[in-house]
Amino acid sequence: MIMGIFFNRANEQEKQVLEVEGDFTPEVYDHINAVVKLDKNGLLVSYNKAFAKQYGYTEQDFKEPFFNVLCKRDSLNCIQYLEKALLGKTEKFNTLGVTKNGTLIEINVTFIPIKEKNTIKDIYVIIKNITEYQDQKKELSLVQKRLEVFNDIKEICSFYYDAINDFHYFSKQFASIFGVDEERTFTPSLNYVLRFIHPEDSSRVKNTVQNGLREKTGYEMEFRIIKKDRTVRQIKVKTEVFLNKKGNLEGLVGFVQDVTDYGISDDISEKEKQIKLLYDNSDIGIWSFDMLTDKFNISKGIEYLAGYTNDEIYNGFQWPSIIHPEDLQKFMDIINSATESIMHQFRIIHKNGGIRWVQNYIIPSWNNNGQIVRLDGLISDITEQKVLEEKIKYLANYDVLTKLPNRNMFIERLNQIIDEYADSNNQFAVIKLNIDGFKYINDTLGNEVGDELLKQLPIRATKHLTSQDLLARRGEDQFMILVDKINSLDALKEIVKKINESLNKPFNIKEYQLYITVSIGICTYPENGVTSLELLRNASYALQNAKKRGKNNYHILSYSSSIQSYKNYSIGRDLKKAVENREMVLYFQTRVDAHSNQIISAEALIRWNHPEWGLISPHEFLTIAEENGLITEIDDWVLNEACNQIKNWKDRGMHLVPISINISAVHFLKPDWPRKVAEIIRDVGIHPSDMEFEITESTILNDSEIVKNSILMLKELGIKIALDDFGKGYSSLSYLTQYPFDVIKIDKSFIRNMHYSDRDLHLTKSIIYMAKGLNVRVVAEGVETIQQLKILQQEQCHEIQGYLFSHPVPVKEFEVLLQKKVLSPMDPKQKAKQSKRKHYRINLPSPLEADILLASIAGRAMQLGVSKVLIEDISIGGLRFVSDLKLPIRGDVIYRFKTEILGQIITFNGSIVWKEEINEDLMEYGIKFILEEDEQASLSTLLNSFSILLNNNTSLPPYRKVIVDKYQYFNNKL
Repeated sequence: MIMGIFFNRANEQEKQVLEVEGDFTPEVYDHINAVVKLDKNGLLVSYNKAFAKQYGYTEQDFKEPFFNVLCKRDSLNCIQYLEKALLGKTEKFNTLGVTKNGTLIEINVTFIPIKEKNTIKDIYVIIKNITEYQDQKKELSLVQKRLEVFNDIKEICSFYYDAINDFHYFSKQFASIFGVDEERTFTPSLNYVLRFIHPEDSSRVKNTVQNGLREKTGYEMEFRIIKKDRTVRQIKVKTEVFLNKKGNLEGLVGFVQDVTDYGISDDISEKEKQIKLLYDNSDIGIWSFDMLTDKFNISKGIEYLAGYTNDEIYNGFQWPSIIHPEDLQKFMDIINSATESIMHQFRIIHKNGGIRWVQNYIIPSWNNNGQIVRLDGLISDITEQKVLEEKIKYLANYDVLTKLPNRNMFIERLNQIIDEYADSNNQFAVIKLNIDGFKYINDTLGNEVGDELLKQLPIRATKHLTSQDLLARRGEDQFMILVDKINSLDALKEIVKKINESLNKPFNIKEYQLYITVSIGICTYPENGVTSLELLRNASYALQNAKKRGKNNYHILSYSSSIQSYKNYSIGRDLKKAVENREMVLYFQTRVDAHSNQIISAEALIRWNHPEWGLISPHEFLTIAEENGLITEIDDWVLNEACNQIKNWKDRGMHLVPISINISAVHFLKPDWPRKVAEIIRDVGIHPSDMEFEITESTILNDSEIVKNSILMLKELGIKIALDDFGKGYSSLSYLTQYPFDVIKIDKSFIRNMHYSDRDLHLTKSIIYMAKGLNVRVVAEGVETIQQLKILQQEQCHEIQGYLFSHPVPVKEFEVLLQKKVLSPMDPKQKAKQSKRKHYRINLPSPLEADILLASIAGRAMQLGVSKVLIEDISIGGLRFVSDLKLPIRGDVIYRFKTEILGQIITFNGSIVWKEEINEDLMEYGIKFILEEDEQASLSTLLNSFSILLNNNTSLPPYRKVIVDKYQYFNNKL
């Protein structure tokens, strides 16, 4: 019952887009005006009931851009207005439309752009049939022209010549002037009328008429005619041209006067009847204001619009007195400066006190001296149209459930404050707040309880914000806060602390007392970004860091606070350029049979060869790519690159295995994406069975029906589907029965912790057992030790993927592995390390904790905070350390280490000379020191003393040793 009440679906996939826009009442759904939704290419997305009813079209009629169908004669003009609307401005204009049955109508079109991520995503279009309105306006114009002629001449025959259809429409005087029999309907062509012209005048008259039509000018002339009784009469003809809004000729309007005897009649009663018909119309008001006498004439339509009778209006009533005060000045400016026809909108106050929106069309009239002597106009009630426009604008900027501003409005305000603070030293903060475990609340207590929680939460949070701050709903269980003018980080922390404490108190919803926690990510302007995109991206990264710490935590991002923060800042800054510069490469990691060790598949993994940081793994930049809209482009590159590489291997006759590719959720929400995949595979020249697509559980949560349809279409092509990271987050076992997965991949966290956690061991066993019962193959990810392998073999897991058999490797190394076909496990605990140093090294019994900071890059000093690492051995020439940082091997990148040995604080500089992956999360590095002679001598003395004590099993003085396993240390590190 969200936007779907208002719209018919142009396709089933649109349903989920509409369901986040807002509620419409049945009255709006049945609104008289047609409303459609277009994408930025002008293609139809959806439409309401009124559009289908009034114009007769269905979605099958719009295979091409919308206005190419609805406005065939004026599509280019419509597209120009659409392009203006895509710049963010509401556009209104009149044009010609055609219904499905071919009826040509005049329509008023309003474009309302809808923003998302600071860009225009869609356009709402309100279409109003104004044919009757335009016809009445034309009729009024004709009557005005006739009245002007009648003021000068007493007895005439008026006529209108339809130049398009070649028909004349004469008044009843035509029969007596030309001496023909009166007929009920007499619409002669131009050639027929020319038959009455005297032969001596015929050529002159014909040329004058044709020249007037060609040059679009009126004319005045006298000539002779021969009546039916053969008598000759002298007549005078005066005409004016009638043009449409595009300036094209529609016809001539004029009069014919018999001037033979100069007999003139002042009988214009027939014309008065025509005017009366117009003035009695109640749908559209007609008014006339005499500038010389201040006399104001109105039709019954204005009585209906304003609620005042004719008598009330003529007895001292002033029209400006009922105009809304906020619109009065603009109205008076338009009236006083009207030099040409103009249309404008304003509000009036009805006699009953209600506010009505009206549209006024003003037509000025001049005397022979060029002075405006009269204003005529048409006025209509557009209140319903305005209400509809406001509802659409509300839905575009506010969340329907919480009534809070939505993401679009938040970004708009964010951009405003960025502009305001651009030339100042002011700071502000962007906060993203996520409810921990909200899906669990929905699943267990129901959506009604979850919705009520979403409505109560902002009420509490707002109490700790100022009127200048902004709280918005991002969607689902996420909120965004804009904190204006922060004086210090301590003050900001105090605000966050108060919000957090207020949300930790119980929520009483129905019969439940709910205790919740939230995760909060915070970034600041200008330190973490000077654009809305950078700030939102960094707030998301801060939120991720908060979640890594566990529930009920917050994290304030500062790229100068640590090496990793600075690296993430660099990644966000350079990512778009990386895609453009083709800095991405593919690595491949094997999947082997758990018992034979034969390679049976492989996963294609993207790497970013960053010019400053070296190879960057996908988990460091794909989240940022999703934030800034680059994920689709990156996924498309991976798909094309993998297909082309498979084709290359086939052409070379190499042994092949299926290649698995990770696909983001956004692709599965595009109904035509499976078709595009089929085209790529066909164009490259490989087989669908050569590929496998991996999706995560979060993809399924986005929209189960759409995802299911996409999965089914891909499987029909012959592509296998794997469910990646199974068990991570809130896994639903129903996914395995609802979706036709071929493979499930157990998340590496279960595999890694099998040694330490009986819970993870039993869960892993249960997943394998369950999958086998469903005839789904199981892949264990992150296998690193022989012990893990033996457990998985014992439980009859099908496939193994992990560093035990192979790291992700580039193409050339992967080709060598393919030729081997069978791989041997390489347990890192049993692998003897080769010495990479010239000097004797001290192997520490327990790792030594140290602080590391990035001192300089290419000679440029860096002022960054510290990160924590574990030193495993050390000598006077260098050291070996373990870290969760991904750092480059570059001689011009200098790091500074600080630690404590034998109660002495020591610092030393060095650069990385080698590195090796321990697993996907941890790296091992070799550092070569950069020391002066006296520094080296001092370090040598200290290390010798430490070595002697160590070798003699002497009790060592306290030092920064770490007694927990390195995996646990970095998992628990804040």
